[in-house]
Amino acid sequence: MSYIDHNPRVAWAMAFESGIRTQAAADLAEAGSKVQTSGAKGGNCYGDHYTPVYSVIRRMEREQPVIAAVGHWLCLADTGEANQYLDDVADTVLTRYIVATPEWATYRKARRERVEALVQARLAMDRNDMDGSRPLWQPLEICEFVAGWVGVTIVSYNWQRDGWEQVWAQLGRIISELEDEAMAPVARVAREANRAMRDDLKNAA
Repeated sequence: MSYIDHNPRVAWAMAFESGIRTQAAADLAEAGSKVQTSGAKGGNCYGDHYTPVYSVIRRMEREQPVIAAVGHWLCLADTGEANQYLDDVADTVLTRYIVATPEWATYRKARRERVEALVQARLAMDRNDMDGSRPLWQPLEICEFVAGWVGVTIVSYNWQRDGWEQVWAQLGRIISELEDEAMAPVARVAREANRAMRDDLKNAA
């Protein structure tokens, strides 16, 4: 008996690790057809009980490609494939930050570049925290990352004085909102599929 992982980020990753990655299976599941998986009964390919998750992600790719890109970036953390989504996700985060920040128009070029660098850093930190158990980066770690990865200098001991603490927190809220948009359909379909597997077991008993 194998259930879909309750953590939607893990479920997303597992859907792309499993052997169910055939468009035919995903299309059948999306159309509402009964797709036999090995969740409750053996005999099919490894991880095929993640077919409903894979299907809902594929639908998201068509209908909400930006939100799907967020999910891929956050969840496919150990694959090179995910890196192709970074630019789109970073642009989305920055756009939402600008919309939520009226004073953006008054920012000098250097401050805008630093905000863009912090977007990259925040995405990297949140991506690596798959289950919410890792400690948050501290200002020195953040500044070292943006210097090494983006080539932008932010002085860590002026973190609060220069307002970077507020920027960092706002970026975190934006990424969390985007993650919620991407993960909600996955969490919903995982609950439904797990409930169906439990019902199948009861009926077979």
